[in-house]
Order: sequence, then C-alpha cells, then structure tokens
Amino acid sequence: MATSLALVNVAATCFAIGHTCCGHCGCESECRKVCRLVCEEKNVEVICWGCQCEDFCLPGPGTPQCQQCEMVCADCNEANAACDCTKPHAEPKRFVWTRWIPSCGELHTKKKLMKKVVTKKVPSYKYVVEDLCANCAADCEKSPSAPKAVMTPPIDPTIAR
Repeated sequence: MATSLALVNVAATCFAIGHTCCGHCGCESECRKVCRLVCEEKNVEVICWGCQCEDFCLPGPGTPQCQQCEMVCADCNEANAACDCTKPHAEPKRFVWTRWIPSCGELHTKKKLMKKVVTKKVPSYKYVVEDLCANCAADCEKSPSAPKAVMTPPIDPTIAR
C-alpha cells in the first residue's frame, strides 16, 4: 500500500510540474504511449436445463351412489318479519348432487423441466493505453500476450457415450 501511495504521490508531482511520468514505475523521463494487455475476470451466467421427477396419483373411475337433495337460500323466505334487510335476499333453490365412492388411485411419475443458473468466472482480456518509460515499455513488449486458446472439438450428439 505504501508503494502504491508513493507512486500516486510521484505521479501527482510530475503532472504538477508539467513533465510526463511513467504510469508503471513513476519515474520522470521521456515516456511514450503503449498498449498494454490486461487480464481481468468476468462473471458469465450459464443456463443449464434438466428435469426433476415428481410423483402424483391419478384416480380411477368412481362408483355413483345415491342422489342427495337440499334446499339452499331459504333463510329469509321462512320468516319475512325477522329478515335482515342489509343482507342480500334470494329465492329458495333446490340443490341436487350425487355421492360418489372413489376407486383406487394409480401412482404415476411426471418429469418437470427445471432451470439452473450457474455463474462462472472466465478470463477476459483488454488493452489499456499507458504512458511508459523506455524500460517499462521494453518489459511490456517482452511480456507474453494473451494465452493461446485451447479449442475443444464440438460434441457430436449422434455419438453414444
């Protein structure tokens, strides 16, 4: 931290005097603009699709039993004098339904499509322009450029693994 603080201090002094300072070592000398390769890491989101199994029961055919009947909405018509006028009123209605006895259910499995997002860090390269002295510029030119990319052959989906 002390070294970087000293470099910032020297660079500020150079700019105040009107000289150019080396952006790498901070020395006060003839500098030239150089493109320097910088490697950074960036986050890339990869979406993976897969499936998840889920069990469920599918009922078989039921057996109808007896029919049921009941009068509904008959509250107010039986005793009109005691009816609450703030509530809605309706005519009595006959409601009919059939009781069913369910049969055994069958167990089935379904596959659900699932999405998974994975974040990967990958190297990213960019060039930055810097004012460097002759020594630092020579070191910058000697440093290797971006590593050679290793190409993997595409996966052939017809080949069984």
